[in-house]
Amino acid sequence: MRNGLLGVFPPASSGEVVRVQGLWRDGELRRVDSPEGTVVVLGQCLSDDDRLRRTALRALSSGGPDELTRLPGSYLCLVIRHEELTAYVDAAGQYPLFFRDTGTRLVFGTRPVSVADAAGGRPRPDTAVLAAGIFCPGAPSLTGERSVVAGVSKVSGGQALRRTGRGKVERWVHEPLETDPGASLARSAEALRDALETAVRLRVAGTERVSADFSGGLDSTSLAFLTLRHRPGPLPVTTYRGSASACDDLVHAERFARLDPRLRMEVVTGTRETLTYQGLSDRSGGAGHDSDEPDSAVVALARSRLRLGHAARLGAGVHLGGEGGDALLVAPPGYLAALARPERLRQLARESRVLARTRQEAPSAVAARAVGLARTPLATALRRLADGFERHATGGGTGRAGARDVGWLDAIAWWPGPGPETGWLTRAASTELAGLAREAAGSAARAAGSRAGDLTALDNVRTSGAVQRQLSETARPFGVWPQAPFLDSDVIRACAALPAHLRAAPPAFKPLLGAALADLVPAPVLARRTKGDYGDEDYQGARACARELRGLLVDSRLAELGVVEASAVVAALDRAVMGLRVPFPALNRLLAAEIWLRNTTWH
Repeated sequence: MRNGLLGVFPPASSGEVVRVQGLWRDGELRRVDSPEGTVVVLGQCLSDDDRLRRTALRALSSGGPDELTRLPGSYLCLVIRHEELTAYVDAAGQYPLFFRDTGTRLVFGTRPVSVADAAGGRPRPDTAVLAAGIFCPGAPSLTGERSVVAGVSKVSGGQALRRTGRGKVERWVHEPLETDPGASLARSAEALRDALETAVRLRVAGTERVSADFSGGLDSTSLAFLTLRHRPGPLPVTTYRGSASACDDLVHAERFARLDPRLRMEVVTGTRETLTYQGLSDRSGGAGHDSDEPDSAVVALARSRLRLGHAARLGAGVHLGGEGGDALLVAPPGYLAALARPERLRQLARESRVLARTRQEAPSAVAARAVGLARTPLATALRRLADGFERHATGGGTGRAGARDVGWLDAIAWWPGPGPETGWLTRAASTELAGLAREAAGSAARAAGSRAGDLTALDNVRTSGAVQRQLSETARPFGVWPQAPFLDSDVIRACAALPAHLRAAPPAFKPLLGAALADLVPAPVLARRTKGDYGDEDYQGARACARELRGLLVDSRLAELGVVEASAVVAALDRAVMGLRVPFPALNRLLAAEIWLRNTTWH
C-alpha cells in the first residue's frame, strides 16, 4: 500500500485526527502525545527522542511552535490540540500538505487525490495548474495555493496552516527566509559549515548503513568527504556513467576517489535500456509510477531505478545526495539586477564581462538585461506574461519569448519566458494561463526587480524539494532512503541569509561552499568549475523510444483535457528524433503530466 497520511479536523466523536497508511522507514514518522494534544512529525527530523519530546510538549502547552520548527533536519510538523490544528511545512517543501476546507471540517493529507476523496468530492485534475507547471514552472505565484487536483489546496515550503476551533482557516509563511542586509560571505560560510556538518553527522550517527552519490561534482562529492569525518569504516559511493555520454563526471570522480582510501567507488553504467524515456508505457516502468504530483524525473525512471538498485546491493540504508546544492549555491542570473545600482555599477560591468565571455554574449547585452530587470516589479512581469499568452490565444503568434529558443540571457529575468513550447498550447489553455497571470499580478507582493535573484533562488530550492521527495518515494521498494542534507532547513537558512549577488563571484563556482568547506574537503574537489551534463541521453532516448512516445502523445490525456494540441507536440518529438533542438525540459514536464494523469484514479 502506498505511504500516506490522511486526517480530518475536528474528528468524528472518539475518532482519530490522523490516519496513516503503508510501511514507514525507521524514524520517518514520529508522534508525541500529552494531555494537551498530539504532535506528529513526518520526514527527516534528526533530533533524538528526548529533545523532540521536550520541544513538542512545550509547543502543545504554549500553542505556538516554539523550537518545534527549528530542530535539525527537514520535516512536516502537525500540532494537534483540542481546539485547533496547526501544520508547519519544511523550508524546502519536501513534505508538503494538501487540504480541503468543507466548512464543517478540514480534510488534510500528504496525497491530494486522497484528500479530495475523503472530502466527499469527485477528484479531477486542475488543468490550469497542470498547464502552468508545464509552461511556466519558474512562476510559482501563478497558481497560488492551488494543487494539481481541483478544489484541493497545497501548503508549500515554509508555509503554515491553522484550523481553529471556530472553523477559521489561516495560512501564513512561518519560514520567510529573508536575506540579511548585514550578512557577509565569511559569516554565512561559517553558518553553512556548521549546518552541513550537523546534517551529515546526525545522519551518519543514526544509521549503520550509509552510502553516498559521488558524481565528481562539488555537492555530492563534498558530502561524501564530510561523511568520512564521522564514519570510521569504508564508505560505499556510486558514480553514474552514461551508456554513450560525453559527460566527464567519471574522470573527476575517479580522480577524487583516489584522495581517500576509505572511499569504495562503484561505477553504475547505463545501457540502452536505461536511456531517457524507456518504459514509459510499461506497467513496470512509467505507467506503474505512482506519484502525488507530476514527476518530471519519471522520464528517466529506468536510470533512477538502476542507480537505486545498485545502492541497495551495496547494503545502503541512508543514501546521501547533493540535491539542492545548485539551487542554494549557484546564484540565478537574475542576481545581476541587484548590481544595477549606482554604488555597484563597476561590479555589474565586471561580472557582465566575465559572464558574457563564458556564454558567448555581448557584455552590454548582459548589463542591459540586468538594468531592465531591476526596473521590472513582479506584478509587471506577470502582466507581460499574460500579454504573451493572450497574443497566442488570439492567433497573434507565440510572443517575443516563444518566437525563438530561450537562451541564457532570457534567464536574467523573474523567470525565463516560455519558448517554442508555447505553440503546443490550445487557445483556450493560453487564455486560461493569461487569466491566471493577470489575477496573480493583481495580488502580487510589491517585490522590486532587484530582488528577483533572491526570490528565484528560493523557488529553485522548493523545486529541488519536490525532486527529492519524488526520488524518496521511488526508492521505497529498494529499501533505500535517499536524503539531501542541502535541503535541511538549517542549511537553507544559512545560505538564504546571504543575498544572491554575494553568493556569486564569477568566474568562481559556488564560492560560498568553497569558503565553508575549505579545510574539510580536499582542495581539488572545491576547485572544479564545471558540471556534468547528461542531456545527450534525452536525444538518444527520444530516438530509441520514438514509436512509444508518439503513441503516448497521439493518445494524449492533456489533449483530451484541452490543454495542448497533440499534433504540435508530436512535431516537436519528430524534431528531437532528427537531432534538432527542442525544449526538452518542457517536453519532459509534459510527459510527466501525461504519466501522472494515466496513473491516477479519476472518477
